[in-house]
Amino acid sequence: MTNDLRITKGNETKHRIIAASIKIISEEGLKGLSAKKIADLSGISKSNIFHHFGSVDEVVHVIFENILADMVKPIEANQEPDLESFLIFLGESIYSISDEEKSAYAVLLHFYNTCLYNEKYRAYLLKTKIEVIGAIATQLSRYSSHRKEKLLKVSEMIIMTLDGYGLHFLLDSDRARFKEIWTLQVKAWQSLLQ
Repeated sequence: MTNDLRITKGNETKHRIIAASIKIISEEGLKGLSAKKIADLSGISKSNIFHHFGSVDEVVHVIFENILADMVKPIEANQEPDLESFLIFLGESIYSISDEEKSAYAVLLHFYNTCLYNEKYRAYLLKTKIEVIGAIATQLSRYSSHRKEKLLKVSEMIIMTLDGYGLHFLLDSDRARFKEIWTLQVKAWQSLLQ
């Protein structure tokens, strides 16, 4: 019983460290992240941070992996009945996000920026980009008879559009307008895939 309580408390502490780190990165970027800031925001000692994570870089790695996994899993699990519904689902993954998800998306954009200068993060992001493109292409193959090469290219177009769409949504969160714009984009992709 004591071990279960310690595991639960340890997981809660890790969650607080991750949540504080996401908040810091979303507001200040990766360069703003430090053990002191994490400790101050989460109410946890620096030594406790290093007890759960070997370094601040490990915290960043875990955040990065979690955000990227959270991007791939819903696409892989999606069971929309038709192409239009699937494409609308992808847009809604941007313009229907909660405030907490907006912070995670802002962190992702900071990772993108960091990838311009950091090969390690670039490798993570490129690996995940390939996974997301593959997941979208697999879903598209359920609705379209086009060859895999074309589906992969369209999937890459979709992910690049989603990235830009997300950035603009963070700047101006007018859900109705973004839904209308996304609907126009969906029609273009549908005609491309028919």
